[in-house]
Amino acid sequence: MMRGSSKRSISSTVALLIKKNKLPPRPKFTPEMETQCTEKFLHGGRGPGGQKINKCNSKVQLRHEPTGIVVECQETRSREQNRKLARLKLARELAESCDAIPSREDALLQWHRQQKRSQRRRSIAKYEQREEAARVQKEEREIQDREMLRELFRR
Repeated sequence: MMRGSSKRSISSTVALLIKKNKLPPRPKFTPEMETQCTEKFLHGGRGPGGQKINKCNSKVQLRHEPTGIVVECQETRSREQNRKLARLKLARELAESCDAIPSREDALLQWHRQQKRSQRRRSIAKYEQREEAARVQKEEREIQDREMLRELFRR
């Protein structure tokens, strides 16, 4: 006797479920990386800040000398915040280029796919239940109608 849905597929691969609180760690910018980088401050061209951006050197450009990776950051008007954000971006780029640890972005993407898949499954199950309940009600009404007709014809 088979249990469950007949639509169930059999697969030899096991999906690794990713938990939101168990994601790979964010890459860190180490002091060793700091010594391997050159930093430039540039006049900004676009972004938030209006005229102030065009007048001051708040855009940060970091270049990692061994790999040649260049990262620019001008997300805020503050030079210090842009320096911090540029270092985070560079650490992420270096982690992706060496591919030593699983990418956090890949894990997040897979987590979002899992969420969508489970939402879709719940939605399908919900509507299947509704259809089943409607079908059962319809069958019960038909049975009641037949019974009433039998009663009427007996008289």
